[in-house]
Amino acid sequence: MHTFAKHMEQVLYGPTGYYSSDAVRSGKAGDYFTAPDVGPVFGQLLARIFENWQDRLKLDSFTLVEAGAGEGRLAQDILSARPFPYAVIERSPNRREILKKISGISVYPDLSSIPSISGVLFGNELVDAFPVHRVRMKNGKLEEAYVSLSSELRAQSSEIMWASPSTPRLQSYFDRLGITLSDDYETEVNLAMADWLDQANRVLQKGLLLLIDYGRPAHEYYAPERSGGTLRAFSKHKLMDPFSDEGVDLTADVDFTSLALDARQAGFVPLAFMELGTLLMNGIQGIVGAGTRPAPTGLKYLLHPEGLGGAFHVLILGKNVDPVEWTFEHNRLRRLGLPE
Repeated sequence: MHTFAKHMEQVLYGPTGYYSSDAVRSGKAGDYFTAPDVGPVFGQLLARIFENWQDRLKLDSFTLVEAGAGEGRLAQDILSARPFPYAVIERSPNRREILKKISGISVYPDLSSIPSISGVLFGNELVDAFPVHRVRMKNGKLEEAYVSLSSELRAQSSEIMWASPSTPRLQSYFDRLGITLSDDYETEVNLAMADWLDQANRVLQKGLLLLIDYGRPAHEYYAPERSGGTLRAFSKHKLMDPFSDEGVDLTADVDFTSLALDARQAGFVPLAFMELGTLLMNGIQGIVGAGTRPAPTGLKYLLHPEGLGGAFHVLILGKNVDPVEWTFEHNRLRRLGLPE
């Protein structure tokens, strides 16, 4: 028996896992839809934002590092708009081979292999694919889900066993938030965030860390109405059973409060939390003229609160920067409920 986190790790990243194959994963022909699938405008907007951040940072050397670069669509869109020094991190060996064919980027398998940089480290839908521990409250005690791993990476619901947590970090996670789950409440905990941020702190010497994902503050994440958690599995844009289907994309929403707390502990300063559409509005000048040119394809979907603009949130973290100088319009950082 293994923890569900171990199961999710194997299903997604194992030798025959979801991200290890060369099948189409995103877009209309894939299993899910993400911002780069809208069109090059997403990369163009980010490029303008990064260019502004480069000017504000006043660094002699400025590098972009994209974590979880996939097949490089976003990297190409950004570099087509602005030729930054650019590095990518991608766990999948098949995808790394594709990325190596793209001009102007350096390719690494993980954060531990990349040299330290100054600039911007960022990830689009990165944290939601980190393996999560599945937990529940039963008779006033926290329990964890364990599953059997077969050679086909398939777990049947009858093979799930609940037992004592595999690590005290799970209880500490809720203690830090001041949250006690009600009985029979089932959810997930992402411990991998803290480990990844520790590595990110080593890589980024000075600059900003930008994380774009779907999720919410902790008080909303663990609200009574989410007693079943946020764990989901997708195949061909359809919801599947995460415990009984193989060849699916397993994902869970991001607890942005815990992400910010982990970032603080790792050495970052939380600077801003906002919806994706709010962030992208800062890069729109020059992409759309004042009535002189048509809006690029997909722009409205990226900005609108009922589209990706409202479905995704962003957390902006600083490293060796003055937080007083880094203010953002429509900043909703207080929603995370971080202690002063």
